Amino acid sequence: MSDRKKPEDKTSTAPDRRSFLRGAAGMLGAAAISPVFAQSTGPVEGFTKEELRHDMMAGIEPDIKKDLEMRATATEELPHPAGLKAPGMLDARFPVSYKTAVPEAMRLLTDYFAAYNDRDLAAAARTLHFPYATFETMEPAVYMTAEEFVRNPPPSIHESTGPASQLRPGTYDIKDTLQVQTYNPVNVGLELCYTRYRGDGYKLGINQGIYAITNNDGKWGIQLSSVIFTPTEYLGDTFNDASEAHLRQGRTGMAAFGDHDYDLLQGLGWGAGQGNRRTASKTAGISGSPGATTFFLSGWAGKPMEPYNSKGRKSRLAVTGVPNAAAVNAAQGTPDPIAAYERGLGKTNIVTADGKPGWFFEMAGGAVGHYGYTKDLAGSRVLHAGPEKAHAFGGYIRYTSDHVFISETRSMSVMVYDKRQGYWVNAGSFGQSIRRERSNDSFL
Repeated sequence: MSDRKKPEDKTSTAPDRRSFLRGAAGMLGAAAISPVFAQSTGPVEGFTKEELRHDMMAGIEPDIKKDLEMRATATEELPHPAGLKAPGMLDARFPVSYKTAVPEAMRLLTDYFAAYNDRDLAAAARTLHFPYATFETMEPAVYMTAEEFVRNPPPSIHESTGPASQLRPGTYDIKDTLQVQTYNPVNVGLELCYTRYRGDGYKLGINQGIYAITNNDGKWGIQLSSVIFTPTEYLGDTFNDASEAHLRQGRTGMAAFGDHDYDLLQGLGWGAGQGNRRTASKTAGISGSPGATTFFLSGWAGKPMEPYNSKGRKSRLAVTGVPNAAAVNAAQGTPDPIAAYERGLGKTNIVTADGKPGWFFEMAGGAVGHYGYTKDLAGSRVLHAGPEKAHAFGGYIRYTSDHVFISETRSMSVMVYDKRQGYWVNAGSFGQSIRRERSNDSFL
């Protein structure tokens, strides 16, 4: 057990501090109130929205204040939807979250499916972003160019008479489901499942896949995918170990936030900790903006649409442990000043260098109230699973201490089974979306 002193419990001192701040906010007047909060004066936890912000801001360190100042001057390419309230994050009530993104994603994945069924790999490549990564097996295969993809396509769509071929001449696929799981203005997570038949009509099995479609520099494309093939004779097999691992890992992580267990959180890899978070040695995922940190900080800075900027962003793919990893990650481009600054900022989100609670705990309540705890999403589940790979849908809901809903985040990911260690590990995220942010509701 660590003997490092935990940040003190501020519950006992909070009333005095909040009373002082309540009085200070009244004396300072409207000029001292951040413009992004000045639009509402409704009571929250017994004091006004502006006083709530003063209280939260009083508990954060200079590094995060600098970040908010930088973000306050950031450019937003998409306009603010009517009804998006500071410090709220963009959520799924606003059509900009799906009006363009979802139809584009559906179109692209439909075109991809049709192209490889037509055995037109050049057409399939035109639906992709490069670098492009796909989990055909336990590890991601990365394609840097369309030419490379056409020359040596993924086994699941490569028609061949070779002894190791997964797609023989005459074989055909019939689409079963095409479903949206997550979405935001520049990143959509889709599920595509289809049944594969031999030329004589024999049912070979089903392919179940997940796909991340992104808008990079104004162009939509498929950037990441994963497929699981199940032979006909194994249909109906269940992999409860994958489901339980997904749920247990999510619940453990979220409980650590609610318990303010800073040692455990860092041990799991959050904040400054490298920890023992269960991650595969080779990963591929949609990384950076938009994501949980950028959703959150941009809302606080009054620039909630900034995470959805696309101009100049050539790739959203990040990898580890694979050949050409440096080149793949560099394809995202040179980070802007905010992104460069935030590479180190995340280390203080859990606990600061002098042992105080990190900025997440002070700010995560938004305009709803002070953050209390987080629960794993009740609908978290494994979408598809095989003996060594699974596709997972998950997320979490934040609450105040008196159980008032704050916000809901959703995500999709790929998990693989580490046979040497004997447990399931995360191998990559397919993106995140904010389903609901109560700071935008009319009660405030």
